[in-house]
Amino acid sequence: MPNTRLIPQVAIDFMNDDHAEAISIVDNLLAAIENSSDDDVTLQLEAFFAHNQAHFSREEEQMIRVNFPPYGCHKGEHDRVLAELRQAITDWEANKDRESIAQYINCTVWNWFINHIKTMDTVTAMFLKQHPE
Repeated sequence: MPNTRLIPQVAIDFMNDDHAEAISIVDNLLAAIENSSDDDVTLQLEAFFAHNQAHFSREEEQMIRVNFPPYGCHKGEHDRVLAELRQAITDWEANKDRESIAQYINCTVWNWFINHIKTMDTVTAMFLKQHPE
């Protein structure tokens, strides 16, 4: 489960803080999938979606501020992941398949999250660090 793994750190504090908060939300989500009502799982999924929207928006604002050259690529990945997550929530609401949503969070989301931090977020944070406000 994600809470037993360390997440990579980047050069910008707000990004690290948001990533840590994402782990907390995922832990709550996985606990809900295991032990709570369908409504609670839905609430936790929506909280995770809202967190990602806000986090991605903060990153994108900073990328625009510093005229980050690969902004379009990074934002495109954010948009893709939000669309995929929205579809997973829609599928959950239609089927209430706990095994499927747990698999999606534990595998697809977790693997993407770590890879995204190690690649796009690391490069973005280094660039932002070179361009303080």
